[in-house]
Amino acid sequence: MKSIDLIEKEAKDVVLSVLPNINGEDLSDSSNLFSMGLDSVNAMSLVLKLQNVFDIKFDINDINAENFQSVATIVKLIDEKQG
Repeated sequence: MKSIDLIEKEAKDVVLSVLPNINGEDLSDSSNLFSMGLDSVNAMSLVLKLQNVFDIKFDINDINAENFQSVATIVKLIDEKQG
């Protein structure tokens, strides 16, 4: 199981790879990813990449706007999945 700090760093890297117009300085833990350009197409890419990087499987109920709103909500979800 990965530490919260490592989950956060790796999740940020994945988010930045999906949102290429955003740089690391612009992305805080609480930044709203949807207002930064996340849409339904790249959200699915984000879900798939997170599942691969963290070797987890999100349930259908996990895939919603609340869980993928920010890096902080993504980290919380991944931590629960690894729990």
